[in-house]
Amino acid sequence: MKNRKRGRPSVADERIEQILDAYTRCVARYGMEGTTLQLVADEAGMARGNMRHYVGNRDELRRLFGKRMVARYADRARSVTSGEPTGKQSEKLVRYFFSEDRTHNDDYAAIDAMFAASRYNEGLRNRLRAVYAGLESLVAAALVADHPGRSPAVYEDAAYQIITLAYGHWTLSSLGFPRTRATSALRGALSIIDQVAAAPDQPESSE
Repeated sequence: MKNRKRGRPSVADERIEQILDAYTRCVARYGMEGTTLQLVADEAGMARGNMRHYVGNRDELRRLFGKRMVARYADRARSVTSGEPTGKQSEKLVRYFFSEDRTHNDDYAAIDAMFAASRYNEGLRNRLRAVYAGLESLVAAALVADHPGRSPAVYEDAAYQIITLAYGHWTLSSLGFPRTRATSALRGALSIIDQVAAAPDQPESSE
């Protein structure tokens, strides 16, 4: 069977991306609750009826937005350690988190807006917690692979510290802090990995 040439993205895919980009900018600017379909349509430069044709109602637009954010960050982070040899997985993951070219200010401001809205929206809060708990577990698993034998608390504490440092860095980057600050944040995260490496092995239980 002959290989098929990869076709161009469909018009629908292009329009959905255009709408999601506009939605991200609106959420960053007006918050989750303040972002209306009309605001998004105006930002996207299309009629509201056309926009609804591609993304449906407000709830569907929110679902697509959340799905894209997960794919852009959580799913991509999982792919970083795929096939990476043990001993370097956690460092590779951390360097991904703090790379200077990962400065999507609208994305980060929109994520902050999602956190603010989640305080009053249990469903959104549960979804966000699941995403960040998954990232925490991903970091902990990489640490276990690289530095086996430590107590579970060592991995859990280190993973949580790295995730909170990454989230804080992403949030501050949206305020206009220099991109070079990523280097400082990276040093801090790498030092946490060093602490795990230096931690004593977990004592074997005697039965």
